[in-house]
Amino acid sequence: MKHNEHIADVHPAFSAGKRCLFLSVLVLAPLLILGAAEVVLRWANYGGDLRLVVKRSINGKNYYCLNRSVGRRYFDQEGIQIPEAIEDDLFEIEKAPNTKRIFMLGESTMAGFPYDYNATAPRLLQDRLRRLLPQYNIEVVNAGLSAINSYTVLDFIRELNDYQPDPYIMYLGHNEFYGASGIGSTQFAGGSRWLINLSNSLMHFRLYRLMRDGMTYVSRVVHRPEISRGNSLMENVVREKVILCNSDEYKKGRDVFRKNLEDILSAAAGEHVPVILSTLVSNLRDQPPFIPMFSPMTGDSAERQWMGADSVGKFLMEKGRFEEAAGDFRRAIDMDSLQAEAHYNLARCLDTLGEYPAALAEYRAARDFDGLRFRATTEFNDVIRSVAEGNHARVADVERVFAEASPHSIIGQALILEHLHPNFDGYFLMAKTFFRSIVDNHLLVPDDAWNWNNDVSDSSYRKLSGVTDFTVETARIRVFQLVHAWPFSTAQTPERFIPRDRIQELAVSYLQKKIPWSSAHYRCAEWFASQNDFERARAEYFAVSKVLWYWYYPYLLTGDMDNLLHRREDAEEMYEKGLRAKESPYVYVHLGNLYDEEGRTDEAIHAFNEASECEARVQEFLDKNQRSMLRFYLASAYRKLGKADLARQNLEIALQLDPRNSNAQQLLDTLK
Repeated sequence: MKHNEHIADVHPAFSAGKRCLFLSVLVLAPLLILGAAEVVLRWANYGGDLRLVVKRSINGKNYYCLNRSVGRRYFDQEGIQIPEAIEDDLFEIEKAPNTKRIFMLGESTMAGFPYDYNATAPRLLQDRLRRLLPQYNIEVVNAGLSAINSYTVLDFIRELNDYQPDPYIMYLGHNEFYGASGIGSTQFAGGSRWLINLSNSLMHFRLYRLMRDGMTYVSRVVHRPEISRGNSLMENVVREKVILCNSDEYKKGRDVFRKNLEDILSAAAGEHVPVILSTLVSNLRDQPPFIPMFSPMTGDSAERQWMGADSVGKFLMEKGRFEEAAGDFRRAIDMDSLQAEAHYNLARCLDTLGEYPAALAEYRAARDFDGLRFRATTEFNDVIRSVAEGNHARVADVERVFAEASPHSIIGQALILEHLHPNFDGYFLMAKTFFRSIVDNHLLVPDDAWNWNNDVSDSSYRKLSGVTDFTVETARIRVFQLVHAWPFSTAQTPERFIPRDRIQELAVSYLQKKIPWSSAHYRCAEWFASQNDFERARAEYFAVSKVLWYWYYPYLLTGDMDNLLHRREDAEEMYEKGLRAKESPYVYVHLGNLYDEEGRTDEAIHAFNEASECEARVQEFLDKNQRSMLRFYLASAYRKLGKADLARQNLEIALQLDPRNSNAQQLLDTLK
């Protein structure tokens, strides 16, 4: 008994308070260590800033814009060219009452591939809205990103809800299998939909990104995935090249799409933000199946019979005997209804025979049964419509509109460049469909707010778009590179594009990142101007003014071309827009010369004086020779008003600045 008492004295029991403190330390210590690690990683800027929205200063004013690097959240595989967000769509930090803000989300089609800026659906929609709602500040933000899918859009929505969106407009569904975290993608790390969405949420923590990067490095060392820097993005994101229609993987991808869409709409509804979901389009008529596959139920004997019927059908097609060929392709389909190639060949026969509704059904079957899931199936549009209906979202039926605008209602190369990306006509039509959906669903503004008197023809909207020769050639080269790589081509060495004129040379230099986008447009304009083609030169300058709307220089150059084309009112408008963007002595000089040529001498003198006075104000200075010429212009204007003394004073100053100014000397001699 005494022995036990002795032990109790040496090892007294913890009091309740001490036990509570001990347990608290036990729990909090790891959290404090993790918190400290997170602080250190943030201080070291580990992995960079991957927030979706960041601030950017323009002309001394801060705006929000999308973070160009946000794609790094979703792509960790070595060798993949990580897609970049569009950072040039600025939006106000403090949203004014008259501001209407639209976020447009989706994959490469929403981003605008293969075009930049002005030819994309978001910019084309913005053109219409700004023209018809001049009393509002319209902000259309392109949040499209290549090679992503509904997982990424759901992640984006949860952040964008904080930035007071009006409607969201979404175009997604083609990338559900091969986009980031898709079940057939190299970026698929396994796990349930819940775990993938949790991982995307945790990506905001630097410590979690460090863990991900470490696991990725170990995985690369152990498994050595076949990722080549020379491959296209399309090839590098594909892990499972064959996903059969109605297979378990297909059904899982489809169901994930449905559930993510429902969560996207729920997140938007939680903030009372209306959503427009778009149906999907792809090239039915002119894109054969990438990887036609036999059904797993088709045996070797049936495959041989199928190939026999297919060979006969192709032979008859070559001979122009389409009705007979159609019979052989039908026999092949009877042997294996999942073989996409037979459906496509039958569709071609029926199309040629003028049986268009039947041809359309076969074209759709050929797309849906394609083993390579780069084009969404018919079922995905059904999902979009049903989810929208069940969640009170609106549908912009782009598929229907494209079909109505296509020969015999079969979508093909008239509107689609390759397998699924629209050409400029297609993007124009897509933007118009989004616009009609906004109006018809009474979104954004009251019905009586639309200024329909400002509306113009489609051809005028096209001209206002800022799409130029350089825009078209850049897109052409991107498509050339795309279709000369996998899966369009199996050549080991892709064919290289050879430029054939000055515009294509500049487009290649831009795509190779040798010159910036704006410089490429400027050089195109200079080349057109050297050929006395001032109209096309103006178009190139105008294109830049639509993107760099906050900088005077492209407006100045556009106005100069208008002047050369004898469009004085247009030139004046461009100069004034330049001054509203950013005051500059150079613009005042050009505006003053315009006024002087039109006989508006008092206004010319005012503009010339403003050019001199604003130098210190804006910290942009003319050199001595330019100041000398400015004084000469002032003297000429004063002389026209009969103010000889003021003319002489300015001429003397001009000659002090530049004794070789012969124009000033000659005018001074006449005044003496």
